[in-house]
Amino acid sequence: MNQPTSSEHGQLKKVITFKGFLGMGIGCVFGASWLVLTGVWLDTAGGPLNVAIAIILCLVIELPLALAYLEAISTVPLAGGEAAYAYLAFGSFAAMIAGWFGVLVNIILCAWEAIAITTMVGYLIPTLKTMMPLYAVGGSTVTGPFLLLGLILVFGIGLMQHRGVKMSSALQTGITVTVLTLVIISLAVCVAHSDVNNLKPLQTRPTVEGVVALLALLPFSIAGWETIAKGAEEASATLSRQRTALALIVSVVFATFMYLITVLVPAAIVPWQSLLNTDIPFANASREVTGTVAWGYCLTAAACCGVVGVYNACFYGATRLLMYLSQVGLIPAAFSRLHPVYKTPTTAILFVSSIAAAACFLGKAVFIPLVTVAAFSYIVLWGSTLFSVIRLRKIRPNLPRPLPVPGGKVVMCLGVIMTLLMACAMLVPGSPAALKWPYEYLLLGFFLIIGIALYLCRDRSLSDNEQARRILENISEI
Repeated sequence: MNQPTSSEHGQLKKVITFKGFLGMGIGCVFGASWLVLTGVWLDTAGGPLNVAIAIILCLVIELPLALAYLEAISTVPLAGGEAAYAYLAFGSFAAMIAGWFGVLVNIILCAWEAIAITTMVGYLIPTLKTMMPLYAVGGSTVTGPFLLLGLILVFGIGLMQHRGVKMSSALQTGITVTVLTLVIISLAVCVAHSDVNNLKPLQTRPTVEGVVALLALLPFSIAGWETIAKGAEEASATLSRQRTALALIVSVVFATFMYLITVLVPAAIVPWQSLLNTDIPFANASREVTGTVAWGYCLTAAACCGVVGVYNACFYGATRLLMYLSQVGLIPAAFSRLHPVYKTPTTAILFVSSIAAAACFLGKAVFIPLVTVAAFSYIVLWGSTLFSVIRLRKIRPNLPRPLPVPGGKVVMCLGVIMTLLMACAMLVPGSPAALKWPYEYLLLGFFLIIGIALYLCRDRSLSDNEQARRILENISEI
């Protein structure tokens, strides 16, 4: 029996505005890394100069890939995002690869944010770090309060998204405005107390070595803007494709420069080496400036809001992509069934919530491995969209392209080169950016096994012609 089409499940509501997409994009990119990973970045790169170079270079690398999304979103504005592009360009197997890496990065981010919020709350309430220890994983203790806090975030967002995307989108915009306001005020206060001498020495590792090492981590943080692609099908009827795509570019550029500022300012307030072994570097630097913990608490509270915002946006992206993969017969049909009242993908919501909840039980032992595995997954995901855009130009030249890639073939060639270089840097042993054996490879393998299992359980009665009919049918309706 064939899997029901999207029309048989019910249509997604078209309610997301331009502000909603900006809230989703900026909120997802600029979430919590600016507060909890500053010390890791400075240590990994070996000084503020290498960090600055790496952040700018990361934007240069990602921009051709983001520009490819301009054409992809405006040409194929479907909930499937990368999976839809890959399917039209290369077929069902490629769609599953792209689609599962899209699901994977969002699930990893959800898991990471659920753990990250415990670090921030531990700064606000230090006694929780040692209260009710349950067990240890990889040398890190999992405590009862932190486990409970992570689970509350997981199931709270899951319940809210079960009730509908309009509430989720409004929350995302509000959180983004709140976080940016508090961060900008903090930066204004801190800049007045900065001293360039605190940035010395500018680097403690050779430039190439330090920059490449940090580039392995940065795609994890300067990411999430592609979530907008998953929401294209739910864009408001009055919102043009061009403005939907514009929200993506604004999100990645703005958030990247915010990261640059929020790393350099704390490093200029106090000697940057003193930030390496602190959980919340920016908050600690602010405390040095003001002489009180109050402003540090305020910043941490803002970051907690950012965590909720990032989790909310990534959760949305994961569930919508799972729903799409199910609709085209790449994973079990249950993932595409919508709730009869709220019109949300209930099975997908439960699935993502369950995996994120499982990460809460592992605690900080998987904190950095999640970052690296997600960074590699993002390279694969973004690269799949770029290759799909190039292929679609050849095999489907008549598709409408309201917003083609700026710079054309030159930009796309640069994107291909950068994608291959980054992928090789993370896979070749001995590279400063290589995945670490065994934990990061095992974690990546674990997630891939889940994807393979879902693919093996797909609806095999669905023919390639039927899959193509469903996707092309949706395109013709736009």
